[in-house]
Amino acid sequence: MKIIESNPQIEEIGFRELRLDADSIIEGVNSGKTYVVSRKSKALFKIVPLEEDVWDTVIDFTQITPHGADIDKVLATMETMKQSLPKKYGRSNTEVSR
Repeated sequence: MKIIESNPQIEEIGFRELRLDADSIIEGVNSGKTYVVSRKSKALFKIVPLEEDVWDTVIDFTQITPHGADIDKVLATMETMKQSLPKKYGRSNTEVSR
């Protein structure tokens, strides 16, 4: 690893190092570090910590029943909704996937 002088929170790592030591890189990102990944001395991409939660809770099935909902029933209901209202819930010719 090479610390980038202009910002000590950013470390430059090689692509090979990323593959071989992914677990420690992930730990570093979780603790706030940023990595610039390079190959053959050319920067390829940057790995940065998320600034906020990326997932929004749409529905929490555990609030309906303590053990959640049966996924097969949920998918079947979604498929029925897509078939009856394709403009609102998506194309009717595609199946809901797990």
